[in-house]
Amino acid sequence: MMKTETVQPGPLHTVAQVLLSSRPISWINTAFPFAAAYLLTAGTVDALFVVGTLFFLVPYNLVMYGVNDVFDYESDLRNPRKGGSEGALLEPRLHRLVVWAGVVTATPLLVAMSALAALASARAASTSALAALAPSRTWL
Repeated sequence: MMKTETVQPGPLHTVAQVLLSSRPISWINTAFPFAAAYLLTAGTVDALFVVGTLFFLVPYNLVMYGVNDVFDYESDLRNPRKGGSEGALLEPRLHRLVVWAGVVTATPLLVAMSALAALASARAASTSALAALAPSRTWL
């Protein structure tokens, strides 16, 4: 009888799963509208444009979609579209990591945007991001 080993996924697999949970195919759907609207209204490429575009490129999507994948895990198990561009079928061992990755990647950019933007626009962006994180409070 042949003995088989269980292969433990390494750090690269973990990073790939966390990134996949942010639905990379959708990154352009959040970063581009922000960048276009900013350019149309501010008419310049400045620090806020760069930081905001970076925020809406990955961290925002990680918070929005990754946290969703954590809390929809049971229904995602029955969803044949999961595991690709429609989002990751996150291994339960990654759930807490995905929530924390969203917080850790979004927070510095939100702080920077707050420092760079007028109070009203910073409050709107922070409120939106915090509203997306609200269901994850039990994981923090």
